Amino acid sequence: MDLNVLRTFVAVCEYSGFSAAGEKLGYTQSTVSSQIKQLEKELGATLFDRFYHRIVLTQEGSRVLRYARDVLSAQEKLMNDLHHAENVSGELHLSMSSSVCARYFDDDFIDFQRRFPEVRLTITEADTERMFSMLRKNEADLVFTLDTHIYDPEFEICAEQEEQVHFVASAFNPLTAAESLRLCDIVHEPFVLTEKGMSYRRILDERLAARSAAITPLIEVGNPTQLCSLAAKSEMLAFLPDFITRSFVESGRLRYLPVTDCEVSVWTQLLIHKNKWRSPALQALIDFYRERLTSA
Repeated sequence: MDLNVLRTFVAVCEYSGFSAAGEKLGYTQSTVSSQIKQLEKELGATLFDRFYHRIVLTQEGSRVLRYARDVLSAQEKLMNDLHHAENVSGELHLSMSSSVCARYFDDDFIDFQRRFPEVRLTITEADTERMFSMLRKNEADLVFTLDTHIYDPEFEICAEQEEQVHFVASAFNPLTAAESLRLCDIVHEPFVLTEKGMSYRRILDERLAARSAAITPLIEVGNPTQLCSLAAKSEMLAFLPDFITRSFVESGRLRYLPVTDCEVSVWTQLLIHKNKWRSPALQALIDFYRERLTSA
């Protein structure tokens, strides 16, 4: 039985709702709902009665809650015992996008290494399809995706965070003076974009294709910080998540363009295969980045 699903069930009971539990755990309401349905199917029991947007534990749900708390308490004691019995150590392999790597593996990683100096990490940058292939083949212990929201019973969502994506231009670009813009106003402008097929670039291309349009960038670069720098120093536009461009916008080097007909959001998700054994080192990494992701 998936302990994370039990943890979600207990949170729903304690916070009296799917939305409140999701907010506490860093999940969407739909993810919480899917996990509860998964647990009910596995147990062959209805855990909640649903009345006019309210939920009430069934008799079976109350029994499951008592056992779930006991199981989670035992798991916590076990992990604490393991963590204090010896230093947390081991080798871990993570796979993630370039944008996520740029965001979470700088100061955050240094902080993690200070806490767990005996944990060694190997990081592979990949697209979403390859990440999940690596998880299935046990070639990666954990993945950080930046893509449309993903839910698959084969994988467990450890944490997730919605991210907004915008067009940006240098502060001296005349387009920044416009009160509003449409995609058709900018598709023929010079662009610098991440590689074709990569998460938010793929979503942008799909939106353009639906309008029988396309953007042909002058430059394609995988490093998102380099994309920001190139856009800030030229007349080229870029299309990037706000967490990448925020420091450039705050310093005045870039500005958001008011494109009104292309609202895009993606999700940063930390996922693990449901059958993956969580070593103390892996659990330490999950706990660390769950805290970072939900507080972002």
